[in-house]
Amino acid sequence: MAQLWIVAGPNGAGKSTLVERYNPAEPQSLPVVNPDNIHKFYPERGRVYAGREAILQQEHHLSSGNSFIIETTLSGQRERQLVKAARSKGYGINFVYVGLPDPSLSIARIAQRVAAGGHHVPSEDVKRRYPRSLARLAEFIGVADRVYIFDNSRERSRLLLCRVKGRTRKVASQLPSWLKTAIPRAFQKIDRGMSM
Repeated sequence: MAQLWIVAGPNGAGKSTLVERYNPAEPQSLPVVNPDNIHKFYPERGRVYAGREAILQQEHHLSSGNSFIIETTLSGQRERQLVKAARSKGYGINFVYVGLPDPSLSIARIAQRVAAGGHHVPSEDVKRRYPRSLARLAEFIGVADRVYIFDNSRERSRLLLCRVKGRTRKVASQLPSWLKTAIPRAFQKIDRGMSM
């Protein structure tokens, strides 16, 4: 079965780093659709072009039945349409969320990335997208076959929650407040009857 992997989280949370860490090297790697990567190769064409090209790549993978990964802040509507289209084609839906406690940490990380030659995201965009991303977290937990939520506020990311086929299998002993407020309490408890 083809798989759609949605790697989501605020700007600067470490989505690309996580994808690089867990997506194996060629030739086994899954294609990654990320407008930031497209923009890096075609900067003269602008961000609008990169966004449109990302949609075309997603549609190509869906029509070809290829497994693939997308990176997103989850602050728009496109992901909802993509999940619906993928589900209608029999795809498994996998959702990975990389979270941070507040937009100020996102802004600080983006500044570090820019200093190292990476791309900039305006602070006002980060502040606008951060609450939207968290607000949509529960929706995507509810539609995905597999869910992995990480806290990336420290040097090493920490797995906070894992759900498989609608059942919570792992919950960290202490959930950060950003996650507790973003998801229903029912998702925060291990479903008994499912072994690890």
